[in-house]
Amino acid sequence: METDKGKPGKGWTGLKPAARAKPPLIEKITQWIVDYRLPLAALMLAIAMLLGYFGNAKYFEAAGQPTSFWDNIFYTLRMLNPASTPLPGTVNAELQIARILAAAAGLYIAAEALLSIFRDQVQLLRLRTMKDHIIICGLGQKGLLIADRYRTGGERVVIIDSNEENPLAGHCKDRGAVVLTGNAADPQLLRKARVHKAKSVISVCGNDSTNAEVALYARELVSDGEGGTLSCLAHIVDLQLWSFLREREIRMGIIDAFRLGFFNIYEGGARELLYEYPYDGAGKMETAPHVFMVGIGRMGESLVVNAARRWSNRGFSDGKRLSITMVDPQAGNKKQSLCLRYPQLEKACELLTLDMDIASPEFERGDFLFGKDRQCEASIIYVCTGNESLALNAALKLSRRTGALKVPIVVRMNLDTGLAALLSINVEGQAGMGNLHVFPLLEKTCTPEAIWGGSTYEILARAIHDDYLRNAVRRGETPETNRSVVPWDDLSANLKESNRNQAENIALKLNRFGYEFAMTADWDHPPLKFPEDEVEEMAKMEHTRFVDERIRKGWRLGDVKDDIRKISPTLIPWEELSQEEKDKDRDPVRSIPEFLARAGYQVYRKGQSPDA
Repeated sequence: METDKGKPGKGWTGLKPAARAKPPLIEKITQWIVDYRLPLAALMLAIAMLLGYFGNAKYFEAAGQPTSFWDNIFYTLRMLNPASTPLPGTVNAELQIARILAAAAGLYIAAEALLSIFRDQVQLLRLRTMKDHIIICGLGQKGLLIADRYRTGGERVVIIDSNEENPLAGHCKDRGAVVLTGNAADPQLLRKARVHKAKSVISVCGNDSTNAEVALYARELVSDGEGGTLSCLAHIVDLQLWSFLREREIRMGIIDAFRLGFFNIYEGGARELLYEYPYDGAGKMETAPHVFMVGIGRMGESLVVNAARRWSNRGFSDGKRLSITMVDPQAGNKKQSLCLRYPQLEKACELLTLDMDIASPEFERGDFLFGKDRQCEASIIYVCTGNESLALNAALKLSRRTGALKVPIVVRMNLDTGLAALLSINVEGQAGMGNLHVFPLLEKTCTPEAIWGGSTYEILARAIHDDYLRNAVRRGETPETNRSVVPWDDLSANLKESNRNQAENIALKLNRFGYEFAMTADWDHPPLKFPEDEVEEMAKMEHTRFVDERIRKGWRLGDVKDDIRKISPTLIPWEELSQEEKDKDRDPVRSIPEFLARAGYQVYRKGQSPDA
C-alpha cells in the first residue's frame, strides 16, 4: 500500500523532488558563467578600457581640449582608481558605460581575490548551517562524477578526501561543493561534515575497508530519528564481498534511523552494457547467439554472469544454451571459479575458454572468431580489459578482422573522453568506427540514479510500485483519480519513500512466518507461493504498518480521501476494510517472492535449503 512517509526530504536516493531542482537551461547558464567568470571579467575590463579611450577623446574634444593618444590612455587608466576625481560636466554614453564596466570588473576581481584567500573559512561557515546535503567520501573519478551530477541537480554537496594535493578539489569548489581534507573514516571529520544532518552518505574511497568503516561510523553518529533516516551507500569493489554484503543488506532494514546499501560499478555496468548493446533480439531465435568476451576481470566476470542470467530469464525452454567464449590469459581458471560460485551458469550457457594474451600473434590473427567453415561465429564481441590502451588496441585488431561482417564490438572505457572520443568522430558522414562502440563505464554507473537504482531496497521498491500500478490499472484507476497511478520516475518523492519503507518491512513479515531468503544463482527456480492464511496475516501486518505510518505523518480518519488535508477513510481496523481495500494489501504480499527474485533472492522455509 503506497503512502507518504512521515518525514519528507530524507529519501533513499538522496535526490530532491524534480520541482526543487534548477531548470536545466538556468543551470547550464549559471555553470557557464562560473566556469568562465575570470575571462568574462577580463572581457568586461577590456571593453571598459576601449570605451574609456574613445569616450575620453570625445569628451575633451567636445570641451575644446583635444588630447593626445597618451593623454587618453592616462585618463582611461584613471577610471580604475575609485578615489580619482570625476570629470566635470556631462559625460558621453561611451564614458558612462566604461565607468560602470570598470567598476564592476574591479569589484568582481577584488571579491574573487578575497574569496580565494578566505575560501576555506567561507566553506566552514557554510557547513555550520548545512542540512539535507549529500556527503561524498573519496574524490577520484567516481566521486567527481557523482558530485557533479548532484550539483547539476541543485543539491548541496560536501566532499571528504584524504589528498591535500588532489587537483580535482578546485573544480569541485568552483562548482559550489564544500571540500574537507582528511580520513573519511574519521568520526570527528564525519561529525564536522554534519553527517547527522545529511540526507545521504556515499563512500567511493579507494578500498572496500575504508568504505565499510565510513558506513559503520556514519551509523554510530546519526541521531536516532533526528531529521529522518540517513541513507548510506558503500562501494564494494570485490564482487564476492559485494555479493556477501548485499545478501545481508535487506535483513538489516532501518537500524537507528540508518539505511545501508552496497553497490558495485562492475555489476551495474554489466547490466547497463547488456541493455545498451544486447546480444539477443526481441524474440526467440533459431540459433543461440555466440558471445565473445575479451578480458575476464571484474567487469568481464560480471558480464558473463549477467549475460547468462539474461538468457535464462528470457525463458528458453527448448534447451538452447547461450554460447560464451571467454578470451583471457587465465580463462580456464576463471571459468572454474565462476562455475563454483554460480552452479547454474553452465545450465544456461556453453562456456568456452581460450587461454590467450591479447598481445599475442594468435589474437591478432583472429582465427578463433571463425569456425571450420571459415564463417564468423561471433554475434557480438565485448572487450573488457582494464587497461584502456590495450582494450582499444584489441578492439581495433578485432575490428579489422570483422569490419566487413558488421559484427558489433563494444569496448569498455572509463570515460567518453580521450581515446574513447576518437571512436565517436564522424568520418565522411559515418559515425565513429562503424562496428566499434564505446561503453564509458564510469559515466554510465557513477550517477545518483545508477548507484541507488541498483540497491536491493530500490529494486524491491520499484517492483512493489510496478505491481501496484498493474493492479490499479486493472481496477480502472487513473492518475486523475489516484496520484500513485504513474510510472516510477514520475512518482512523488514521498510516495517513492513509502514504497521503500514497505520494502524494508518484507524481512519482518518473512521472519514472522518462518521464511528465509538468500542470494541464488538458480535463475529459473519458480518463486515460492505463500498459503492463503499466511497471505491474510501478512496483509494485516502491512495494513497496520500503513496506518501507523500515516498517523505519524499527521493524517486523520475521514469519509473522503483528501491528500492536501491529510484525510483518509482507510485508517480503520483491518476487519472494517472493504474486500477491495484488503486486496490492495494482499496482492503485494503474494508477490513478495517475485519481488525478491528480481533482486536476485530466493525465498524458502527455515530449515530447508534454498533449492528445495
